Amino acid sequence: MGTPQAEGGDAHGDPRAGLGLSAEQRGVHSYTSPKTGLTTEWTEDPGNVEEAYADHIHFHRNGDYPAEPPAPAAQQEYADLLARNRIDPGTAKDELFIKIGAYEDPASGKTPPTSPVEQLRQDFERLQGETGGQSLKVRLTLAALSERDLGAWQAATDFKATTDMAQSTLGAAVERVYSVYAAVLQALDETVKTAKNADQAATGA
Repeated sequence: MGTPQAEGGDAHGDPRAGLGLSAEQRGVHSYTSPKTGLTTEWTEDPGNVEEAYADHIHFHRNGDYPAEPPAPAAQQEYADLLARNRIDPGTAKDELFIKIGAYEDPASGKTPPTSPVEQLRQDFERLQGETGGQSLKVRLTLAALSERDLGAWQAATDFKATTDMAQSTLGAAVERVYSVYAAVLQALDETVKTAKNADQAATGA
């Protein structure tokens, strides 16, 4: 173990305190198999966020720290930044946070078919087979192989067991797709409602 430092230190070769030890600096463990005589070595896992960051720098070569710390901004630079980006927390702006018209028809209050939420809902209905043909579940069921398709010999039985397992895995994946769609739609609906209420509050509507 050594002193925590940035990968390679700075341009002067001095370590920079504060970073964890990278993989090459942490302790190395080894194990020799009594049967084969082969030795395996590995480094300690990162013990904290700092060491994980040091590993990231080491393996991805994101560069070392500069030789000298950057010079602080002059007072005039701060003043110029504030002048260009004036923020007055006490002044409310009469602006909408989202374009409500994209999600709701202002005249009727209904969701237009072009709404991003509605388009996602239509995609979900197609996957479920409510519109536009068979659902994913039905297609998966129709694609299953039976003994009539494969025959009764041993290799066919083994192959059917494999396909049955694949069918089960795909079925679980379809269920997961359905649940993700439903969760996303619910989250989007709630987000639009929250944004609409915030817009109305900000504009005094």
